Amino acid sequence: MAQILQELENAAQIFLVSSQVITNEERQAAENIFLNFRKTKLPYDTCKYILEYSKNDYVIFQAASTVKESIVKEWAILDQSDIEVLRTFLLQYVTQNPNLQGYVREQILMAVAVICKRGTLDPGNTSLDSLFNDVTQLISSGHLNMQMIACSILTSLLNEYSITSRSSSVGLTWEFHFKCKKSFEEKNLKKVFLFVLQVMHELETCTSPLPREVTVVFNRFLNIASQLLNWEFVPKRNILHQGRYVGSFLGGQSMTLKPSDTWRDIFLEKGLIEFFVKVHEKVRFNAEMSHHSLECLSQLATLNGYVFPNEKAKVDYLCGYVGSLLKLISSIDVKDYECLGLAAIIGNLTMLFPVSCFAGIPHPLLSAFIQHLTTLTCNFGVKTALEEAEQEDDKIYKEAFEKLLASWIGFILHQDELELPEMKVQVIEVINCYLKCNLGIPDGLRNKRKSGAVLEDKDDYDENDEEDRDKYSDQLSSIGALARYVPHHTIPLLARLLEEHVTRLFGQLQRLHQSGAVTTADNGSADSSVLNDLNEDIHWLLLVSSHVLTIHAEGETPLVPSEIMNYSIKQSNHMDLNTTLKVLSSPGERFDSIPGADQVTDSVIRLISSVFRLCEVENRAVSANLAYLLSPLVGSSAMWFLNRWCIAYLLPNEKHYVEMSVALKSAFGRGSEGAQWTVAFLLDKVASNLSVWSSEVQLAEDTVKLLVALVENRGRCQSVMKCPVMMSLVKQQCSGQSQLSILPSNVKRFLMKALVLAGSGLDEQKVLQDEYWNLVLLPLHERFKTVLGRPDFENSFHNDSIRLEVIDLIESAVGVSEATRHDNVDMLFSFMHPVLTECVKLTGIYHNYPDIVQSILELFGTLVDRQICLLSPANSRKLYEVSLSLIQIYAKFNKDKKVVDPDAEEDTFSDITMMMLLLSNLLSKDYVDFGFSEDHATAPEGHVSASDVVLYGVNMLIPLMTKELLKFPSLCTLYYKLLSFVAELFPEKLCQLPEDLVNTLIQSMELGLTKYTFKSLYVCLGLHHCM
Repeated sequence: MAQILQELENAAQIFLVSSQVITNEERQAAENIFLNFRKTKLPYDTCKYILEYSKNDYVIFQAASTVKESIVKEWAILDQSDIEVLRTFLLQYVTQNPNLQGYVREQILMAVAVICKRGTLDPGNTSLDSLFNDVTQLISSGHLNMQMIACSILTSLLNEYSITSRSSSVGLTWEFHFKCKKSFEEKNLKKVFLFVLQVMHELETCTSPLPREVTVVFNRFLNIASQLLNWEFVPKRNILHQGRYVGSFLGGQSMTLKPSDTWRDIFLEKGLIEFFVKVHEKVRFNAEMSHHSLECLSQLATLNGYVFPNEKAKVDYLCGYVGSLLKLISSIDVKDYECLGLAAIIGNLTMLFPVSCFAGIPHPLLSAFIQHLTTLTCNFGVKTALEEAEQEDDKIYKEAFEKLLASWIGFILHQDELELPEMKVQVIEVINCYLKCNLGIPDGLRNKRKSGAVLEDKDDYDENDEEDRDKYSDQLSSIGALARYVPHHTIPLLARLLEEHVTRLFGQLQRLHQSGAVTTADNGSADSSVLNDLNEDIHWLLLVSSHVLTIHAEGETPLVPSEIMNYSIKQSNHMDLNTTLKVLSSPGERFDSIPGADQVTDSVIRLISSVFRLCEVENRAVSANLAYLLSPLVGSSAMWFLNRWCIAYLLPNEKHYVEMSVALKSAFGRGSEGAQWTVAFLLDKVASNLSVWSSEVQLAEDTVKLLVALVENRGRCQSVMKCPVMMSLVKQQCSGQSQLSILPSNVKRFLMKALVLAGSGLDEQKVLQDEYWNLVLLPLHERFKTVLGRPDFENSFHNDSIRLEVIDLIESAVGVSEATRHDNVDMLFSFMHPVLTECVKLTGIYHNYPDIVQSILELFGTLVDRQICLLSPANSRKLYEVSLSLIQIYAKFNKDKKVVDPDAEEDTFSDITMMMLLLSNLLSKDYVDFGFSEDHATAPEGHVSASDVVLYGVNMLIPLMTKELLKFPSLCTLYYKLLSFVAELFPEKLCQLPEDLVNTLIQSMELGLTKYTFKSLYVCLGLHHCM
């Protein structure tokens, strides 16, 4: 044994020294010594010897790891008494060597936990009882090191039995793990929890400030309590459905506390919450302990399931929890590190307990809870503003503030159940606070630091930064919902604030114009600061107003929110329609200059008209050559606002509403003069922006997206085509000589989409429509011919100017493809087919230019996605052929291609992923075909099915699918899913494949079954079943 120990210690010395001192061969040899040692049969005496005599931490760690692995493999041949002796030895070794390195001690205790777990299902096994007795003795010893060892034992036990990513991987079956967990949960978990509570009760009685020894032990027990409260309990029903727990191995999941009914005596005990609140009050001045105690309270706030015998028990629990929570909140000044925990507690209560439970709370207590929620929300909102002003990296208050805002949603959606009329006052307080935090001095607190100094707003912003509309989308959505709860307050307030700020902006621009300023540098720092502050205020008012007036839900029809519609309807009694329409149609006039406007204007129209007035101010500034004084950020936010607003309010489908507001119907309804005027006004604004802001990517993109929104709807599209401005834009784009020609490529994509969609507005005028298509599409054809037909193209294709022109053309073609609709698909395919053919050639020419190749692949993918299910059989065959040609030429230039660029593998991954998606979309033709007609009741001669095309395409791609590429999970899953889909829908196709293709498929299946992710294994098994 001494010789073995010496070999291991020598190997450890080699293994742990710097790679500059030893060779790879020496390190490999040392590693093999440890690997061979861990394969030793019955190594327990040797491991004991090593633990007793070795002073090398790494060698001791390896000995503990060997015991842990061997005991599981050799359990059946070991005597129970020998196992108990080994467990006792390991535990005594840890207690007798208190100065062990932490990782060594934890590994030894993990081996003890594995021994206990392995014997769980053995009849008569008492190792857990013995271990709990040892833990009790260690805690009672009063010695800090012994108490910490006891905590480590409990932690190791919970880790082993919980079936999470922290459980040891020791080769036991899933069923065994599951049964051990169930047994431990039924027999021992409650015992552990009660023991932890008992120790914490004793520690909580210690006088403050807590001694260092007590603090250390208390902190560990709080951590254990948190681990227990995060336990994922085995469900009462369907306990054999173990697949539910697979996700537990992923870790990082937040579990709700869902114990069985056997835990009622513990969790429904009224003093439990009060105790944890007292614990937090005791430890809250220690940041780490505060985190653990708040995490315990947060988990207790998620209590649900069979532990509640009836609804009354749930209400009683909630009542007791809310009462204890309010006592805590009202007695403390919240520390920075407490804010997230408190927000999580309130968020969990409002998420797990329905509003009907809150309605069952006594009215005074519920009212106090809402008042404290208001105070906390406003407080965290102010702290968030300070956090932003101080430019702190950790946005803890921002996250806490968003959690609290989300907590309000359930209350306002079910306010009828609560019967709290005073809640409107508190919601108004929250909204006012939010606006105050996001407006600058003197109206608000934005950029005001703790010192009182004010951080200056900067008009220039980094385009790589996340947009505020995305960065703050969660809190803006919550504020929008809150604001719609009290529209009588919010909408007039936002309208007034926007009007005031736009008027101040107009006055500031006039003053600078009259002073003869030529550039922003001449304005002086004071003028620049005023403009920047105004612009930032207007930007935030636009963001808030948009979320108040509109609700964006992916996949749902955009509608005017019911709260806004009802609010507008209620104003009809004192609203004057003529005055309201006058306010809307007079963006060049001040609101207060219109007689009676303040008293009889519909507030919703007033808010919208204030945004129109902002657009008019910008248009006038452009006309006066003052565009350089305008903010691209404000312009972008205005376009984004109008885009969201347009698709819900402008020319709406009245069948979607039970009742419509007279004001909204007259201003924006179908057939109204107001709607046609609004369309013309918005088009003028689009044209103005594109003439000036072509170099501002985000603003230009938002502007063109507004144009897309105007023409996507047939009713709006017809109104658009009545405006001369639209044809002017078309002619500018076709000429190639206007500002539109220098738009960024991605913006031109949206512009071409809009121009093509606009043609649908001429569907009742066939001749005009044909002329329009020629006007829009032929210039794109001509540009393709001009670029590709250059005599020197083969020698100059790599020049930057030509490459950029090619990318520009492809992006425009993508936009054309995105505009596909059932009424234009044949015309667009006739136009796009020659373009696709040319793009196949370009793929061969530019095979070493990933940006162009990926643009071409995106073009094909977009066109196939939009058109394949609508095409006739003849056109479908053309698309199959050109798609296969693309894959073929790509494979030709990339098979056996060697690259040195580290990013090349990711480029190849992106390319093949897009081609796999292309094939998947082509396959959809075989089961969703709207291009079929009665004229083709039988398959035409030479008919080709999509499944044949897909299998042929996969055959060309398989040589490119290296083992390294299949390690990308998304590509791996996509590949095997595609094959599985073909096999499931058309199993006969696989039987008819050529032998070499079948062999290739089988080889790739073998890889999927043995090498890659669980998901790929699952899909491959399904593919194997189909075959």
